[in-house]
Order: sequence, then C-alpha cells, then structure tokens
Amino acid sequence: MEKSFSERVAEAKAEVPAITPEAAKERRERDPNTVFIDPRKAADIGASTGIIPGALNVTLAQLSECPESELPQELASRSRPIITACLAGPMGALAAHALKKRGYTNVCFMDGGTQGWLNSGYATIR
Repeated sequence: MEKSFSERVAEAKAEVPAITPEAAKERRERDPNTVFIDPRKAADIGASTGIIPGALNVTLAQLSECPESELPQELASRSRPIITACLAGPMGALAAHALKKRGYTNVCFMDGGTQGWLNSGYATIR
C-alpha cells in the first residue's frame, strides 16, 4: 500500500534536518554558495507567497523523477549547501528528502516555508 502524503512528510522530516527562516538567511549570508530551492509549481508560487530572492524553482516532481542531466547546473555538486522551501514546509521536506536520496549530502528544509520567511520579516519576489 502506498504511503499517504502525511506519512511521506513524517518520514522526510525524520531523515532530513529542518532549519528556521532566520538560520536559513544567516546560512546564505555566511556562505553565498548556498542555494534555495522552491519545489512548488510556478503558478502556485505566484498565487501565494512568492519565491525567496535567488531561489531556484525546481518542482518536487523534477527533483524526484528527472534524470540528473535535466536538473539545473546549480545542482551539479552533491555537496553544495541546499535549503528547500515551499509554502509552509511539508513539500520542502519532501524535496529535501528526494535530494538526500539522490546522494546530496548538505541539504535541509526550511520549517515554515516561505510563509515563515515572510513572517520573519524577509521579502519574497511575486
């Protein structure tokens, strides 16, 4: 039997570390090589919170299913620091977990997603 969305999210959260919006901002300021990934569909980003400045929009389906050659060049290094962030956190956790399963070693998800980012007083691009 296939796992439910909630079960998959719980599994992802158990295997991938979470980071607060404040810590995520600080991490990127400390290491400009850090990349944010928003795994939502572009239409969903525009219809809700917007996207964190500088973030890549790579959908969860792409992160989970696309051949390596079709992923953005920014993801070529498996050790590059990556922070995933969706609207509120669950899809970001799934995206980080998908990257971890692909062998990425420095990945986490932002708890609270872009809504948490906005609530912390940081801007997004709409």
